[in-house]
Amino acid sequence: MRRTVFAFGLGISLLLSWLAGAGEPLQAGIHYEQISPAVPRSGDKPEVVEVFNFKCPHCASLAPHTAEWAEKNKSKYTFRSIPVYWGKQTDMPVRAFFAAEFLGKGEAMKQAIFNAHFNHTGDIENAEELIFMAEGLGLDGKAFQAQLNAFGVSAKLSQAKSLQTAYKVSFTPTLVVNGSYLLLPSKHAKGGADGVDYDRLFAIIEELAKK
Repeated sequence: MRRTVFAFGLGISLLLSWLAGAGEPLQAGIHYEQISPAVPRSGDKPEVVEVFNFKCPHCASLAPHTAEWAEKNKSKYTFRSIPVYWGKQTDMPVRAFFAAEFLGKGEAMKQAIFNAHFNHTGDIENAEELIFMAEGLGLDGKAFQAQLNAFGVSAKLSQAKSLQTAYKVSFTPTLVVNGSYLLLPSKHAKGGADGVDYDRLFAIIEELAKK
């Protein structure tokens, strides 16, 4: 009887310890990094920004998960995608994304560019190939081509560069919550297919969004 009571008590103790760990308060330097000074968000709702690079495989893996989460929670949060480019990369795929976004197909174009680069070895820095992709999504090729160098797309590109600096982004993918908290998905790993515990990641995002 004593062994049974002891085992039961130990089980309860371990369970309570596990629950306490699961509810551990979020800490800067462990769960996220503080952005200082904070960057003003774009609206009244909590804002989540995904900063990514079109040649980053981890960004390609993350994108479907953020898209699904954003769609499920669109009434609660503002979600924005900000593509960036590094080194010798050109701005062409970034322009293509913003051009498609202006034409109502931003998310679809984002996935198409990732798919072309990682699954079909497409040249995502070639304007003709990007126009072909846009037409495959049902966009008018001439309208899309006109948007590539339009003032609105150039303004979006400039804003993306400014935000990259303001958020202090040096790795992709990076997630930014309310302009104040920076998360690297790679820090929230569980050893799965792409190493990220998405349930944990989005739980942290939702908790930070309350701040």
